[in-house]
Amino acid sequence: MRYCAGVDGGQSGTVCAIGDERGIVVARASGPPADLIGESRDSPRQAAVLDHVLSAALAHANLPAETRFAAIVAGLSGYDEAESLVPAPAASSERFRVVHDTEIAHAGAFDGSAGIALVAGTGSVAFGIDVDGNRARAGGWGYLFGDEGSAFWIAREAIAGAMRDEDFGSPSGLRAGALDYFGVASLRALQHAVAHGEISRSALAGFASVVLQAAREGERGALELRRRAVDALARLVHVVHHRLGAARELPIAPLGGMFSDSEFHEHWKWAMRALERSATIVKPRYDPVVGALRLAYRDAALDVGSLVETQA
Repeated sequence: MRYCAGVDGGQSGTVCAIGDERGIVVARASGPPADLIGESRDSPRQAAVLDHVLSAALAHANLPAETRFAAIVAGLSGYDEAESLVPAPAASSERFRVVHDTEIAHAGAFDGSAGIALVAGTGSVAFGIDVDGNRARAGGWGYLFGDEGSAFWIAREAIAGAMRDEDFGSPSGLRAGALDYFGVASLRALQHAVAHGEISRSALAGFASVVLQAAREGERGALELRRRAVDALARLVHVVHHRLGAARELPIAPLGGMFSDSEFHEHWKWAMRALERSATIVKPRYDPVVGALRLAYRDAALDVGSLVETQA
């Protein structure tokens, strides 16, 4: 029996899926984030995370640790072929390939067909492929320079706004929510906890859920942040569509944790259709880790048809 593996290495965590030559997904496993923010380019962290999730998935599938994969495809957040070193995991494989995580998101959403995948989780990015195979990407510039509309961006903007309001002696409605969520006594204490690494980026991004809840309750600042976020995400898709040729209709698939909030999802749809009246919004066929697995099957020249999941 031959096996392939797909890996989705994001800013908040990493997921691995193993499938056999029949197209049965026999195991999934999770691990820590696989990005290199704060690490040197030659850091062994990514390779270590890949080996961790691959080993865990093999164990979950009751397969030997020394199993040789027909192909492994890893989609990693922030990976760019011209700028990034390829991590070298110890896992044995006939073929190993690393791509930007938007590639696997697109492969999962459209399974080889044309379309635009919009990913909004801890970060944000849009990636499209048209019917001729032309590609375009927008966003994905990271938490320092971009990621507008993402969970981290919403959390940062909400907290920064609360800090500015405090400077003017007019506490924001989101201040109390931030202090309660992070378990700190003041915004100064929160600033120091973040600066000293006591609150991680993924933990900070988690505050976005509090902001969205406040928006549902009508809090003015939270409503404005939600509006700005959905507008920014709609613009990412619009830019990609324009670069690929706006005259061609392309389906749009939203992915990532931000869209698990139903009101946020609906408001983004309105923002999207304000820019593109005839926008066709579709549900992703598979999640990104299965997209990576689909790419691995193609690399191994295994035609498996539709996949069957036996385990979560």
